[in-house]
Parts: sequence; C-alpha cells; structure tokens
Amino acid sequence: MIRLYDYILSAEGYKVRLLMSMLGLTYEPVKVDVHPGRMHRDPAFLAINPLGTLPVLEDGEVCLRDAQAILVYLAARHDASRAWLPAGPEDAGRVAMWLAFAGHEMAPLLRLRMADIQAAPVPGRDGVEAASRHALGLLEDHVFEGELHGRRWLVGDRPTIADVAVFPGVALMADCGLPVEDYPALWRWVHAFKRLPGFIVMPGILPPDLADALAA
Repeated sequence: MIRLYDYILSAEGYKVRLLMSMLGLTYEPVKVDVHPGRMHRDPAFLAINPLGTLPVLEDGEVCLRDAQAILVYLAARHDASRAWLPAGPEDAGRVAMWLAFAGHEMAPLLRLRMADIQAAPVPGRDGVEAASRHALGLLEDHVFEGELHGRRWLVGDRPTIADVAVFPGVALMADCGLPVEDYPALWRWVHAFKRLPGFIVMPGILPPDLADALAA
C-alpha cells in the first residue's frame, strides 16, 4: 500500500493526490498538521524526512520526498502507457524542464500563498510578488503560444506530469491576491485541466461545474 504524508492545504501534496487519482491508485493518507501543530518538525517525522518538508511518499521500500520527484516515480512505476511521462527524449526533456519550473520558479507564489492563508508575514513581499507574477507571465505566454498552434497542454498534445506539477500554483493564485483576469490563457488551461478524468479538488479549488456557475 502506498502511504502519503501530506497536509490538506499543501499545494505540493495536492499535486501528488491529483496524479494518484488520475492514475486510479489507492493509498493510505497520513495527515501531518503543519499549522498550527508543526508536526513536520517533530522528531518522528524528521526521522522519515530530515528536511521536514511535505509531501513524502512511501511505496514498499521506496521513500521519496519532493512533489516533482514523486510525480516522476508514480508515472514511471504505475503508468504503463507512459502517457504522463513521455518516453521520447525530446518530450521527456521538456517535461523535466517544467518540473524544474514548478519546483523553482513557482516556489515564490506557493510561499506567498501559504503565508497569506496562515496570516504570516512575508519578508521582501514586493520581490516575492514580482517573482510570482514573472513566473505566471512566462506560463501565460507559453500556453497562449500553444493555443495559437492548436496545443492545449504544456508538453505535446496530451497532459503530462508537467501540467500536474504546475496546475496547483496557477489554480490557487487568488489565495495570495494575484488577479486571475491578468492571465486569460492560463485560466482557459485551468478549466481544461479540471475536466480531465480523475480530477479532484482541494480547499481553494472548485470543481469545474461550480466554478463555471460562479463565473457566469
């Protein structure tokens, strides 16, 4: 049985929950109370992940931290079709590029969001917001250019773990006060992603039909 150490408000954990749902995998969730409990800093959890970060996945003898690494493992281990992690070197390289983008360029946005929902200060907030807007702008340009050429997804002609890795930060941008109307192509991509089989929600992300009704 796969075991996932997770926090319900974690966008990083949500990436993993999304892919497991889309792959039809069952797993044992282990709730880690980050706020206010700070269970991720308890010695028992640090024995599992010395970095004290979430999510952490255990699958038999395998224990992995970092959402992007976990996405790669799940797609390689549990998707025989290789749809979510393309085998071709060009597309595999592009997927890896967007996974790195999700882990690095999107990090300021996710840090800003988590601080805001916990009412915590953000040192250098203006710079963090600027970095978040820059990342969203790069994504907006890429998705819009893809639309011009008939492509809906970040890599190739079907969704991959690149889309899964980037989706939560984009879909949750309103949590930190960033205006979704500034990124129309990204919002169209979000709506398309929400209609994928196996899509699930988290706090702050509405199901597609309800989101459409509220926007009407």
